[in-house]
Amino acid sequence: MVVYINMKGGSLKVKELKAFLESSYMQPAPDEVMGYKLDSELSNLYGKVYYNESLKKVVVAHRGTSEVLDWTNNAWYAALPGTIAYKMTDRYKSGYRLQEAAHKKYKDWQFETVGHSQAGLLAHLLGTKSKNTIMLNPAYKNERLGSNEYIIRSSGDLVSQLSVGQKLKNSLLYPSWSKNHYITIENKTGNPLTEHAITILDRLDPERSIGRGAGRPKRALKGYIIH
Repeated sequence: MVVYINMKGGSLKVKELKAFLESSYMQPAPDEVMGYKLDSELSNLYGKVYYNESLKKVVVAHRGTSEVLDWTNNAWYAALPGTIAYKMTDRYKSGYRLQEAAHKKYKDWQFETVGHSQAGLLAHLLGTKSKNTIMLNPAYKNERLGSNEYIIRSSGDLVSQLSVGQKLKNSLLYPSWSKNHYITIENKTGNPLTEHAITILDRLDPERSIGRGAGRPKRALKGYIIH
């Protein structure tokens, strides 16, 4: 008998992604989210680190635009070409320190990096070592996306509208990118603010997995079941 197993791996379910993104804006943040514990030593106002000991898995959730200073950072990004100016902001430097500290503390663990709005840009820039980088309505300005990156956006969102072209560009390098890495949620309200909000995730199946390593059948030794 050949037994097929579903190995634990990467990816986040939509309901998990929503919970982590919401927690990124909370101060104080929840001590536990979907079975993951808050690392209070690393987490700060601009980003939260959650870990799951049994899965050896870490979720870094960067916070999106929430205060006046964030809009200044947005202006730097929008006004100048590339991301050089944005990388000079305190917001980027704070996110960089957080991400690097998490990788150092949880060496060899699996990472998922997530972000909404401006934090989608942070996740893009800082999540290069993560199994998956998942962004909701991210701020984008024509940067090339990696094969570990996933975009979810509303068709009515203005902030992420420049990311649409990447769907075609990246499909040339990664044929499955446009199908699996880019999820468009239908604009149901016509309100740009509502369509930019995290709550648009409620229109997706909460059990849907986003990212690589969602689990796939693997051949086990005859007569054995591996958990």
